[in-house]
Amino acid sequence: MNTNELDINAFNTHISQNLKFLRAKRNYTQKQLSDVSKIPRTTLTNIESGEGNPSLSNIIKLAHALDVSIDLLVSAPRPETVLLREQELPLEIKGGASITKLLPEKMKGLDIDRVTLDSNQTFRGTPHLGGTREFMTVIKGEIIVRFNGEEFHLYKNDLLAFQGDVHHSYQNPLNSESMYMSIVIPS
Repeated sequence: MNTNELDINAFNTHISQNLKFLRAKRNYTQKQLSDVSKIPRTTLTNIESGEGNPSLSNIIKLAHALDVSIDLLVSAPRPETVLLREQELPLEIKGGASITKLLPEKMKGLDIDRVTLDSNQTFRGTPHLGGTREFMTVIKGEIIVRFNGEEFHLYKNDLLAFQGDVHHSYQNPLNSESMYMSIVIPS
């Protein structure tokens, strides 16, 4: 079996698994999904079994009928449970900031980070995608957040919500480490 055959088999398996899961989640029988998608039931059965090689047209019809993106329908299924130990979490070091990524997979426009700032350090955040909102809370210490000429002093458990697509910075004014959580979501 060559590499292309393996890729096609994996692709068909992904569609099969996702299709069965999504159909069950929406409480559709094969006949109901066949009617909604306007795909013959025999074709649908072949796709669900992983034996069929669905056309782009049928993939589009199924995605539309199930109200999901084509990407969700054809991607490798995500595991329901993911456990990452602290040492397995992605860590970025930028100046005096240690940024721990808290999502096990990339999601466009969504970030959840735990940031540790060394004493008396300033971290300049990068503007996020247009229209995003950032929510940040201090876990330990104190953080000063600056953007649009304004300055906000946050202490443990304070929450600040702001437009994430602007230039902003975080400063730890203390002589000890401070830590905060940042959640960036598309609006």
